[in-house]
Amino acid sequence: MTSRSSYLLLAIGLAVAGLVAWQLGGSSGAGALLGVLAATFVSALGLAWSERSRRLGPGRPLDGFVFTFLAKLGLLGAGALCLRYVPAAGEIFDWSAYLLGFAAAVLWAMLACSLPHLRSLRPHRSSAQ
Repeated sequence: MTSRSSYLLLAIGLAVAGLVAWQLGGSSGAGALLGVLAATFVSALGLAWSERSRRLGPGRPLDGFVFTFLAKLGLLGAGALCLRYVPAAGEIFDWSAYLLGFAAAVLWAMLACSLPHLRSLRPHRSSAQ
């Protein structure tokens, strides 16, 4: 499992989110889709940053994780406050649906981005048995 498959899983999550948002419709669907798009964008950016950090050397394994966590936290708060207190944005996007879509996408992205690492933790079988 490579980072390429993680990007593919993120894209699948976007497609599913688009279908769910279409079913919800209105400002709820738009808010949920906006939350999923924001979280997926930051997750993909964090995955690329982690790959870059891994290639630079073993001394910086958590750079991508810390960057991604802080970016997600900032985008979650800024987006929710903007959608809640800016009336023009609040008419188009439901802020509570944004939060739920963001949370769902973060959970999906954690699964998608952790699969390559889980595979590397599996013990290798020796051929001497």
